[in-house]
Amino acid sequence: MKLGPMNKIRVAPVVLALLAAAAFLWPKPAKSYLAQYNAHNGAVSRAHWDFSQFPVQWNFNPAAASNVSGAAPAQEVIATSFTTWMAAPNTAISISRGGDTQISSAGFDGVNLVCFTCTTDFNSDGALAVTFTTMANGPGADTKHGGTSRFAGQILDADILFNPAMNFSTDGSGGNDMQTVATHEIGHFLGLDHSAVVKATMFPFAPPVAEHALSYDDVAAISILYPKNSPDVPTGSISGTVAMNGSPVFGAHVFADSATAALPYPASVRKTPIGTLSMPDGTYQIQGVPPDRYAVAAEPLDGPVTNSNVFSYAPAFGRTTVQTNFTTRWH
Repeated sequence: MKLGPMNKIRVAPVVLALLAAAAFLWPKPAKSYLAQYNAHNGAVSRAHWDFSQFPVQWNFNPAAASNVSGAAPAQEVIATSFTTWMAAPNTAISISRGGDTQISSAGFDGVNLVCFTCTTDFNSDGALAVTFTTMANGPGADTKHGGTSRFAGQILDADILFNPAMNFSTDGSGGNDMQTVATHEIGHFLGLDHSAVVKATMFPFAPPVAEHALSYDDVAAISILYPKNSPDVPTGSISGTVAMNGSPVFGAHVFADSATAALPYPASVRKTPIGTLSMPDGTYQIQGVPPDRYAVAAEPLDGPVTNSNVFSYAPAFGRTTVQTNFTTRWH
């Protein structure tokens, strides 16, 4: 299934408390949400911020960018994109805008940079933007905020760099829609990896038209990372095991697709399947599922979303890649 040309997103590992990067690519299609994973001393954890330890702010580099057009100020578009995630049902996120900065490169420096003129390796395939995330490998890492990390996978720093070689529009008047790209990158900023659900914000290829609203897949993902004490919508989970000829299947994309016209989430959230990837023993748990009747399927990540789009998943479990030698199964 193809959606037509789009721009993509990449993720790449690096340093000290673990630096990872994710980029937005040109489209191609799919179904799933997935957190970024961190492996430490044999334990696997989902990456996320601890908003109770220090204030999390984003800092805008106001350097003029000739590739940005439109009547709306770029910083307002970025602020709106952060608000989209903070307003997600069942989710408690605390992020504010900090002061502007002249910093022009990504780095673990305690400043969560958003920049349109900064340069980095945006890939030969034309990434629209890249998000660099620094995570602690365990307790005791310097947070750059006067304390030390509390757990493995704690996000300590995140930088979003838009590709200066790509054109962005702040008001839909031409070029790549900035808010669509920014909302995707902020998902990485918050700890989400790519999704295999075609209509999800975290799908690794930019849609052919502007898409500012989150999907059910995105809401399920973010609400599991940052749950609200009193959820707006009750949810449950769907679990099971994926096996082939009696052997467990690792990294199968398992998704629950609504079989009704029910709209349990607010109308502002786009209805999509909700998914996950199976574990080394073949088990899976699709969390954050609102009340409804679902059809469940397991499919291989053999395109357009592949192992390279969720490259941190297999290594977190001591594997080199997810398993793809099976055909889609419905239940």
